[in-house]
Amino acid sequence: MATISKMSGGAKRRHSSLGLYVLSKPYIVFLIATILENRFSLCAAPIVYEVQLMWFAYLLLAIAYLLGSFPTGYLVGRLAGIDIRQLGSGSTGATNVWRNVGKFAGILVFITDFAKGLAAIYMMQSANWLMTSLNIKAEAIAQNELSLLVIGAGMLALIGHSRPIWLGFKGGKSVATGVGILFMLNWVVAIAAFSIWLVTMAIWRTVSISSIAAAAAAPFFMWTMQGNMIYASFVTAGCAFIIWLHRSNIERILNGTEFTFKTEPKT
Repeated sequence: MATISKMSGGAKRRHSSLGLYVLSKPYIVFLIATILENRFSLCAAPIVYEVQLMWFAYLLLAIAYLLGSFPTGYLVGRLAGIDIRQLGSGSTGATNVWRNVGKFAGILVFITDFAKGLAAIYMMQSANWLMTSLNIKAEAIAQNELSLLVIGAGMLALIGHSRPIWLGFKGGKSVATGVGILFMLNWVVAIAAFSIWLVTMAIWRTVSISSIAAAAAAPFFMWTMQGNMIYASFVTAGCAFIIWLHRSNIERILNGTEFTFKTEPKT
């Protein structure tokens, strides 16, 4: 009996110590109060509170990814009776569609993919206006936060195009979508980068070389012409991502087997 009493006393002391520890930690008390009352507050759950305030911005980020992942090239190929992923480079981008479906189909895919990037950025840049117009009750987004959300939307659009959820995360090289994004961030830089694309295309007649050259030049133009360091940093990261997506093209360029507008596709 004495042993049982002593054990019970030890257990009580442990429970007492645990209770004092819990009471000494305000965030634990707040969390327990939150669970018991089945509601969230700024003190009890700041992360959830932030989600409640920014839910519309997060929704726009999700839409940016879905916009980017819209499989334009794949759908155009299907309308032509082919699976564009099984032909040429296997990309769903405008160049592969041009080569295997036709010029006008390729132009259509480029314009649509360009519009996806443009829409993703414009949508996020207009987030506060959209909330007001749609009478959505959410906190207005501060300018510094908006810049971060804009580049988030741009990155998700790029990733969506190259890793579309609808096609097993295998899509295009994000060039056209990237041009649309760049145009919305700084149209002068977009035109300068496109000029590099045109010059290199005229010389080598190889889209991948032109795309890589334009992607390499765009960050330089952005840092020299754009005052927003957040945007310039994003363009640098985004262009690095686009060049990384061209690694198979780079290998073919080095091997002398890259597809050009002078030759038929080599599989």
